[in-house]
Amino acid sequence: MAKFTTLIRWAILSGPVVVNAVQRYGPVIKKMIDSNPDAVSTLSGKLKSYQDARQKKGVPGATKRVEVLREQVTYLYASANTPAVAEQATEWKQQLAKIDAGLPLIEVMTAKEQKRKVKEINARIDTLAGDILAAVVEDDIQDAEVLDDDRP
Repeated sequence: MAKFTTLIRWAILSGPVVVNAVQRYGPVIKKMIDSNPDAVSTLSGKLKSYQDARQKKGVPGATKRVEVLREQVTYLYASANTPAVAEQATEWKQQLAKIDAGLPLIEVMTAKEQKRKVKEINARIDTLAGDILAAVVEDDIQDAEVLDDDRP
């Protein structure tokens, strides 16, 4: 039960889209905890790494969040079960690359412009993060279900 509580906590901190994914797969997750606790720990770790990145502020924080999301998108692309998932991961990767390319430019802006631009970029990152992390939750659960089906 502690693993499920931890997963719920990280999902809540990750945003409403991730919470919805965890709620939708709640019964499967509970079953997964019993049969494959390592998968739940891995999933919680992924959500925690994003939350740790959110603790940093300003451009360094945005850079770290983009880095964590890029890792998750790479994982999603590599483990894509359908062409649609692969296409979505490619689209997310391109969006993250655009954000990442613009981050160094913020440092040469005035303090007022920096604050406004960082706020705008953080909103874009949050929107992407919700979708990406929800897809990660869904993918990890599907992978764990496949592993459970393979067991005798």
